Amino acid sequence: MSQTTLRRKFAAGLTALATAASLVVGAPALVGAQATEQGSSASLGSGGSAGSAGATPPAPAFRPAGGDENPVGFRNRLRPGCVWDQVASWVQLCEVWSPAMNRHIKVQIQPARFGGNAGLYLLDGLRARDDWNAWTHDAQAQRIFLQDNITLVMPVGGQASFYSDWDRPINLGGNILEYKYETFLTKELPGYLWQNFGVAGNNNAVAGLSMGGSAAAMLAANHSDQFKQASVFSGYMNTTAPGMYTMLPLAMFDQCKCDPFAMWGLPGSPRWGQNDPLLNAGKLRNVPMYITAGSAIPGKYDQPTSLQAVFNTFNGIILEGLSRGSTIAFQNTMNAQPNKATFDYRTTGVHGWGYWNDDLVAARSAQILDVMNAHAW
Repeated sequence: MSQTTLRRKFAAGLTALATAASLVVGAPALVGAQATEQGSSASLGSGGSAGSAGATPPAPAFRPAGGDENPVGFRNRLRPGCVWDQVASWVQLCEVWSPAMNRHIKVQIQPARFGGNAGLYLLDGLRARDDWNAWTHDAQAQRIFLQDNITLVMPVGGQASFYSDWDRPINLGGNILEYKYETFLTKELPGYLWQNFGVAGNNNAVAGLSMGGSAAAMLAANHSDQFKQASVFSGYMNTTAPGMYTMLPLAMFDQCKCDPFAMWGLPGSPRWGQNDPLLNAGKLRNVPMYITAGSAIPGKYDQPTSLQAVFNTFNGIILEGLSRGSTIAFQNTMNAQPNKATFDYRTTGVHGWGYWNDDLVAARSAQILDVMNAHAW
């Protein structure tokens, strides 16, 4: 490993840890704060989707003009393997066969308003559920893009997966499963989407939060022929930085009670570097990216009503501090050469769904619709 790479990784780790440490010193700011990741623990993921069943999603900062749920007739036909989803807005819950994983994978899909061929993959966090993608419950993606000419593709499940192809099968609650999410998203799902929803295999964007944000960056880096734009919200953009070899496995084990090293091998193995966005920045400089991180200072969505909520917010502060530090390091690496990335650092906000919902609204206007030519006009 070159001295430049070592210095870069060390600096990124110091930045992340220093950011988190400085926020711990400012812990009195927790008074009056509440985690928006309901049920979260100290993990790199979407705690809201793990523990907020029945909770009211945060109101988006943007709502589509008008109230017509079906501006034209393209959305009102069920596709093969699908049923109508309870979240409404013409979202269908579909089961798609994955040969690589030898089982059906659920995907929530909202067809494009006018039947356009653009798709937007929305990736969940570490605590992804097996019954819905949190972008439809803890955020309101189906409402944000209701009037737009782009198909929302929201895979369900994949907790702690980083949407990667794992080296070995995973023992999940006594069930031995193949985790081959990169293969599913890039080689198996696109054919189903083209045949049944008209989504072109080479005209997609990808967005995700936390674990899903890191995965979105890597999918765009490795499959630029499929993904023309990527959005990363509170992602971990330097997964081989000091401390991450410990924090990632601990967070994954906390969620899945599985062997985290079944993913990329032991810390320091080549696959860790192959899945580190910072070390793959060269592949991303020609990809339009919209990247956000909060300040880790509690903001408008943080108003606690219990001791548990305060504890969750404290965890959210630490996680967002780590995200912000790694995002700054990633930006410094990207800016060493010309690139197409936009970085947006919120002045407040911890690791929570209210902020990620707003981030998606901002990414929609700033990049997604323009890059994908998905405006409904």
